[in-house]
Amino acid sequence: MTSIEPPWPSNERPRLDRLESDGALDTPPEAVFNRLARLGARHFRMPVATVNLLDGTRQWSKAGYGMETLPAEQRLPFCPFTLLGDAVLVVRDALKDDRFAGHEAVAGPPHLRFYAGAPLITPGGLRIGTFSLLDHEPHPEFSAEDERDLQEFARLAMHEMESQAARRAAQAAERLLRDKNTLLESLLESVTDPIFTKDRERRFTLVNAATARLFGLTRDAVAGLTGGDLFPPEEAERLDDLCGRVIATGREETVEEELPFPTEDGRRVLMINVMPLRDDGGSTTGVVGVARDITARKRAEEALRSSEARFRTLVDNTPLLMWINRSDGTPEYYNEELRAYTGQDPETMSAWQGFHPDDRAAYLELRTRSIAAGTPYQSNIRMRRADGAWRWHQCRVVPVRERGAIVSWIGTAVDIHDIRRAQQAAEEADRSKGRFLAAASHDLRQPMQSILLFAGALGPHVTGETGQRALDRLQQGLDTLKDLLDSLLDVSRLDAGVVAPQIEEFPVADLLGPLSAAYAPLAEAKGLDWRVVPFTGTVRSDRVLLGRMLRNLVDNAIRYTDRGRIMVDCRPQGTRLCVEVHDTGLGIPPDQRERIFEEFHQIGNPERDRDQGLGLGLAIVRRLSRLLDHPVDLVSRPEHGSIFSVSVPLVRHTAPHPPPPARVARDKATTATGDGRLAVVVEDDAIVLLGLAAMLGEWGFEVLSAGSTGEALERLRSGGRRPDIVLADYRLRQGRVGTEAILRIRDLFGEDVPGLIVTGEIGPEPQRDAARHGLGLMHKPVTPRLLEEALARHLGAIGPA
Repeated sequence: MTSIEPPWPSNERPRLDRLESDGALDTPPEAVFNRLARLGARHFRMPVATVNLLDGTRQWSKAGYGMETLPAEQRLPFCPFTLLGDAVLVVRDALKDDRFAGHEAVAGPPHLRFYAGAPLITPGGLRIGTFSLLDHEPHPEFSAEDERDLQEFARLAMHEMESQAARRAAQAAERLLRDKNTLLESLLESVTDPIFTKDRERRFTLVNAATARLFGLTRDAVAGLTGGDLFPPEEAERLDDLCGRVIATGREETVEEELPFPTEDGRRVLMINVMPLRDDGGSTTGVVGVARDITARKRAEEALRSSEARFRTLVDNTPLLMWINRSDGTPEYYNEELRAYTGQDPETMSAWQGFHPDDRAAYLELRTRSIAAGTPYQSNIRMRRADGAWRWHQCRVVPVRERGAIVSWIGTAVDIHDIRRAQQAAEEADRSKGRFLAAASHDLRQPMQSILLFAGALGPHVTGETGQRALDRLQQGLDTLKDLLDSLLDVSRLDAGVVAPQIEEFPVADLLGPLSAAYAPLAEAKGLDWRVVPFTGTVRSDRVLLGRMLRNLVDNAIRYTDRGRIMVDCRPQGTRLCVEVHDTGLGIPPDQRERIFEEFHQIGNPERDRDQGLGLGLAIVRRLSRLLDHPVDLVSRPEHGSIFSVSVPLVRHTAPHPPPPARVARDKATTATGDGRLAVVVEDDAIVLLGLAAMLGEWGFEVLSAGSTGEALERLRSGGRRPDIVLADYRLRQGRVGTEAILRIRDLFGEDVPGLIVTGEIGPEPQRDAARHGLGLMHKPVTPRLLEEALARHLGAIGPA
């Protein structure tokens, strides 16, 4: 093969297509073409004769004689010019031909001087190659007769190529036919449905293995038989008539036939599709049939019909009100009990006239959504009884599926009218109880507050040991009473639904810091190790209610742990944060792990010792868990301790920072001293006002007492002194609130005066107002110790003014 360059014929694309379709390129040399080249060289007395094929880039020598005299890969310029016409190209002396004289194969080795070439022309007139003669000497004597002989050699070569192409095409067609027959046989053997062909005399001409198996025969044994050879006369006649109609009309038919077979399958139901079989001229020569065994389906349909009949009987005799809808939800059937209960006919019930007008729209909307989604639905709705009374019913409708598709809907209705009325009465009684307790909270807290304050104020005036001991007992009893009142009222508020969470995003450290400050001294007083693991994540919750949950859990852990440690840890789990409280206390037996969340239930306190708590802490935790949707989990081993965890939505978790310097705990023995600071108290309850004033006076404060905002402002204007702190009740007379009093006092003095709301109000409003304006918030009743700590936080270290 040598590289060549154009010129090329004008019909280059068809010529190349022909070369590619013949498949002669890139084939090895063949003896017939080599003999033809050798004969040509001898006939013309030339040293070199070749049979060449030329595509767009190459000259492929199909055969050659004397080619060893030519250098390998030598570019020869003559053949492309031969393809430009049908005549023989003769170059008698290449050195005298301007087209070739300068070519390297002519001017240099092998010094070609003579070329004669005849094009190989296909029957379609395409020139695809050459029969060429070459010599190192010129031949001016090459005659017209020689040219005619050379054309004959070219025709012989082309004829042989055509013959070979025809043989290759025939071989390819034979292979294709064999492949098709193999594929057909494979399909016939692998298809599980029976397939057969019959001629016009109704004889089987071809059957697949599935057909032969029905008769317990081989395929060859079935071929040539008729229906009469294989079936009883009645069935054979029906099948022959079917084939005859298809042959006569030329139209396919599909029938279902139950036929007997000699194998263990016995009688089978087949769905048979018969089509006309035509020859090349379009004449019907027989039929081709495809059968499908539908015995199982027919038996299932029969079983389904029997089942439906039994189901209808069951539905009609059940005491429930029942109905059946189609897959699209349209009514199909109402049982006898429903028709008798409503006294309506199916048409009236289908128009939803039996449903109360006020309930109908919501029920139909729910029904439409559920049918579209394919999900069950239920609703409480009023239905009209036959006597005209509207009664509440609980309706449930569920889909019935076959192979994943909904085929019908079954509905039931249960009369719950009496149950609903009893439930509503019970719920109203429970709400009334909750409203009563919630409403009584403020009135109960006020006298309790005054008792606590006056008891605290008594301390400096009781000097005797007996009196001091009695006062300590009184304060201990008041503390217990306060805890009981707080817990009972918290439970009542949660049950009454008056607690509305204020959800916000905040760092969890805002809860852990105060928690540690409040409970570290209590843990250390019992000799327990206390640890709060720092965490820098941000959570989404109500900071006050979540803080209450954690305080209750920590309080419980300290109360029931006598040795070891208490630890608060935070563990991120995906989008949630588990805040865990670990203790090494008594542990909780498995049979008690649900009961500990009940009111007043305590482990190991059958005598109801008040020093061990009230048994309401975990009850409040459970209620807050449900309110905030913060699941609470418990892991415990008796005698080894417990882990309570609260799962809170986690907003983000940032990298930890070095923990802030630990606060120095205030000495418990330190008592507050106002040292002449001015405290303004705004309180509309005279007893509480006197109690606060007495307590603050005992601590060294100068106290300005006022029953209203206006009174406080008037006295401050006349005195002219800036207050150091303002304590105000939230709910004052004439609809005023303590927040207003603090803000107006701030306006009067032009700067932020510390403010503290001390209130018996249980709603979320005081909490929102206090947070908005940076005020402290305490809920009555407040003990002197808690009040002292609050004053210390808002005034800094209480000392000389």
